[in-house]
Amino acid sequence: MEKPEILGIALFPALVISTLIIALSCGPNPPFAPQGSTVEITDPPQDISIPPNSLAVTRVEAFVTDPDGNALDHVRVFFRLSFAGRNDRVIDSDGNGTSDQRALQLVDPDECEEVAFTCELVDESEWFQMGAFVDSPFETLTNDRGIADVLILTSGPDVAVVDPASFEASLENGSVDVIQFSVNP
Repeated sequence: MEKPEILGIALFPALVISTLIIALSCGPNPPFAPQGSTVEITDPPQDISIPPNSLAVTRVEAFVTDPDGNALDHVRVFFRLSFAGRNDRVIDSDGNGTSDQRALQLVDPDECEEVAFTCELVDESEWFQMGAFVDSPFETLTNDRGIADVLILTSGPDVAVVDPASFEASLENGSVDVIQFSVNP
């Protein structure tokens, strides 16, 4: 046996062990809330009334806590909004008799942070280019204070009556908070 072969045989187990140590030290990915953690929608949206040819942006936040009531950071939260899924086309925007637009739209506020502090400070016409529009369900992480947020956009010219709309925030451990509201022109 030559020395390079012996070195290769000895080096392989060392690489495997060091890779396992590094992988295990990084913790679970993606982050999960521990069993007994809860999610709560804070300041839930009330009924939304908007005039035709206008936009309404509503920020919704979910607060995630561990079983002792402490805020959990960087934990996955799932937001689900009725009438905001990929196939939830309920408005006929061009009058051809075929529904081609959603009644509600989710917006990821984190996508605007490179341009402004929040999406509300960026013109809505730029949101599409930034990738801010997302489908329901939408997955995001809590911040350092245990808060995950998303924006609900309702727009016209053809504001659809949505009564009731349901909004849900959930964790993978089974904790769910659901609210209902309506949208009226």
